[in-house]
Amino acid sequence: MNVFNTKMLDRIISLIEKCYYVLFILILILILILILILILAAFNIFHNLGNVPIDSWDEARHGVSAYEMMRRNDYIVNTYTYKNDYWNLKPPISYWAIVLGYKMVGFNPLGLRIIPAFAAMLTIFIISIYCLYTKGRIASLVSASVLTTTIPYITEHCARTGDADSIYVLFFTIAILCLSLIEKNKKWLYGYGLAFALAFLTKSWHAGSIAVIGIIYLLFSKLLFKFKIRHIIALILSASIPIAIWLVLRYPKDGLEFLKNMIGYDLMARTSTCLEGHVGGVCYYIEHLQVLNFYWAVVLMGILVALVAFLDEYKSNSKLVSCVFTVVLWIAVPFLFYTFAKTKITWYILPVFPAMAVAIGVGSDFLLKAKARNIISQILIITILAVATYKNEALIREKILTFNKNPNQELFKEVGASKDYKGRKIYMQNCVREQNLVLTSELYADLKPSNDGLEGFLKDNTEKPLLLTTKDEARRLGDKIGKLKLVFESRGVYIFTK
Repeated sequence: MNVFNTKMLDRIISLIEKCYYVLFILILILILILILILILAAFNIFHNLGNVPIDSWDEARHGVSAYEMMRRNDYIVNTYTYKNDYWNLKPPISYWAIVLGYKMVGFNPLGLRIIPAFAAMLTIFIISIYCLYTKGRIASLVSASVLTTTIPYITEHCARTGDADSIYVLFFTIAILCLSLIEKNKKWLYGYGLAFALAFLTKSWHAGSIAVIGIIYLLFSKLLFKFKIRHIIALILSASIPIAIWLVLRYPKDGLEFLKNMIGYDLMARTSTCLEGHVGGVCYYIEHLQVLNFYWAVVLMGILVALVAFLDEYKSNSKLVSCVFTVVLWIAVPFLFYTFAKTKITWYILPVFPAMAVAIGVGSDFLLKAKARNIISQILIITILAVATYKNEALIREKILTFNKNPNQELFKEVGASKDYKGRKIYMQNCVREQNLVLTSELYADLKPSNDGLEGFLKDNTEKPLLLTTKDEARRLGDKIGKLKLVFESRGVYIFTK
């Protein structure tokens, strides 16, 4: 037996020596491709990140809450115009991320977005490493390429904005990947629980999909029955203690008011009724994928059809079957949950995009290495992947390179440059209560926004309060503002003082 092992080892060493330069070049090429993909991801995510105007929904709202947390030195309660916010009912992690961004690069759009951008880069990197560790180099490179060029993930309410979604998707992804690794080591169960807690503390009840996926996976894989009681208790504690700590810290601030609104409005109302005009039918999210993620959706469907054709070849591969089962749950649970919820918004299904990237990566890896493969099928697969990558990247580049400055937001840079008005209170009249103007008034000029409008402004006896109104609204107000002093003006708005 020892002689046999020695001979085998000698043969392996001899083969490595003969193919040394070929293997070295191949490994070097793969490393170079991965580096290029990460450079492309960095370009897609960070280029012009601080130049694009701030969106009112929901980026500016989060930015206001984070800014006011810093000014109030209270990192538990989120406010909007310095009043407790019971409309944006999210726990504090996304605000903390923006606070960190402000501390890193200042009070500006880049500070607002930089941590969510890093979270997106980290998600792409984790997906790549996971596929490399579990499936191989091809799966790693393809999955990273797919997520890097997934249009909704990069440009819509996620990687390039100050919203909660990029950080939430990161924790969602970590949770599911931990879940898939539990069979290798039970300690991953606690990583799953902690990632769920962090996802909840980022985007509230949206994290429920993680819990549903975990329950279904553990039941159908029968892993649940292999755990001891101490494992279950540790899972529950890892998932609940961070949330409990936040609730304990929040309770002295406003009792159960925030939690009641979280349950009544953010959970019950959003799932049972259509809120804020966000309507859509059963095919809402399918249509969304057709419009914004068409190429990768088609590639995924093609790979799934091809895998069915190779069913006999991989059904005995327990690791691949387990991976397919995990990815199917990862896509199907959030997709179905939000399809049947009454309130429909495109970014609700953002967590499925890393799953689609893994599915395309793993599926491509299998098809390229399948026993029944041939050179024509391999060239076809590589061509399809290359075309989809190119088409999506072209659309992303167009999106991030083409934008217009918002003159109303830029106006507050002028206000901030004036020592006479910086830090004053500003009253916003009717239709100019745009969240992005509230945020830019704070970031650029440290103004104290109020929604009390003209009436509040006229009653204010402090020195040099400001009134912000659109030009159309100013014409309607007529004599009421006739004696006011115009101090700043942009294409769309006036700023008056007394």
